[in-house]
Amino acid sequence: MAGYNTGGGYLPGDGSGGGGGGHIFQFAGMGGGGAGDMPDGYRGRGRPLHRRPVTDYGSSVAKFVMTRTMGWRGMGGNQMRPAAPWVIDLLPPAAYVDNPAMSLCTKHAHASLNKIKHPINVVKWTPEGRRLLTGSSSGEFTLWNGMGFNFETIMQAHDCAIRVAQYSHGDDWLLSGDQDGIIKYWQPNFNNVKVLQAHTEPIRDLSFAPTDAKFVTASDDGTLRIWNFNEGTMERSLSGHGWDVKSVDWHPTKGLIVSGSKDHLVKLWDPRSARCLTTLHGHKNTITKSKFQPTRGDLLATSARDQTCRIFDLRAMKDFAILRGHEKDISTLAWHPVHPSLISTGGSDGALNHYLLDEIFSDAYSTTVIHPAHSIPYAHEFAIWSMEYHPMGHILCTGSNDRITRFWVRPRP
Repeated sequence: MAGYNTGGGYLPGDGSGGGGGGHIFQFAGMGGGGAGDMPDGYRGRGRPLHRRPVTDYGSSVAKFVMTRTMGWRGMGGNQMRPAAPWVIDLLPPAAYVDNPAMSLCTKHAHASLNKIKHPINVVKWTPEGRRLLTGSSSGEFTLWNGMGFNFETIMQAHDCAIRVAQYSHGDDWLLSGDQDGIIKYWQPNFNNVKVLQAHTEPIRDLSFAPTDAKFVTASDDGTLRIWNFNEGTMERSLSGHGWDVKSVDWHPTKGLIVSGSKDHLVKLWDPRSARCLTTLHGHKNTITKSKFQPTRGDLLATSARDQTCRIFDLRAMKDFAILRGHEKDISTLAWHPVHPSLISTGGSDGALNHYLLDEIFSDAYSTTVIHPAHSIPYAHEFAIWSMEYHPMGHILCTGSNDRITRFWVRPRP
């Protein structure tokens, strides 16, 4: 049987078949049959046998669905042992809700790059997780297969650099914004149905409202604008930042917007009245990313060029943790889709850090400093511009200024 690994690493297979209980295995041939099924003369044609890592999570998901229990208090969950044979028992991250350390994506699986290389500004998993969409500084969308990481298609989406892309909560629309301030509406089959001149300056970020009826854009013109999605008309303009607005996020369930700017400020807004509710003064340099925790929505993470990331608790209205460990500016961050306490950050020097927020020992009067649970100092050669977890949480994808899209998976036990 071919070597396999449900955790994210992969073992060299002998190519004598597919199958196994794994989420990652290697195969030498197409489909289930490998090099073991090929004629003897095939290996002697002068070209080496190409082995491609493949992430097949079907069997581990099926095993999880079959064996999961109610999870009563006091019952042991799915426990793994640090030994190679336990690889076949590694389940999806949803099986380890109480143990986020099981979902640290620290092993490099694949590096994907186009023939004509451009810096990757945006990486976005399609809602069902089958493909990865990347947006480059040349205005091109590239689709990569989410299982084999191979190239699928490329298209010229914008006339200038793509700065942001976002899928709606209902998974039926994609919005992309570019350097010229233009927003484009895309259907899932990448049919472009509307073009909108949203700003005169570059669009830095955008986010959908929980109902998908509205979306908000952030731009270098210093304003945030709330748009009616169906009509493509501006409803409100939120002004209050003194410089370029670099990041925006709409709360996953509430009428609350967060924005981060080059003026070092993070602001919370009421989208109904266009009023600034509060301003957070924690950072000492340009805010690069501000994102609400997507599943619970009670935490807010902000990263900045002061080499720190701050976690803000909306319930207590205070910073409760500072994430340190980067030697250069933090350029982007991503929350894990399953574990509310796992957050990953990318630096302008190409470093990739993973933090576990439940590693906190603090009192009510101090802000805790958290250091990385795992750090990859040279994940990329240059700045990581964008990163996102697969919807299941077992793969992390990073796009960088070194023009490479990298896929990171969980290591073997």
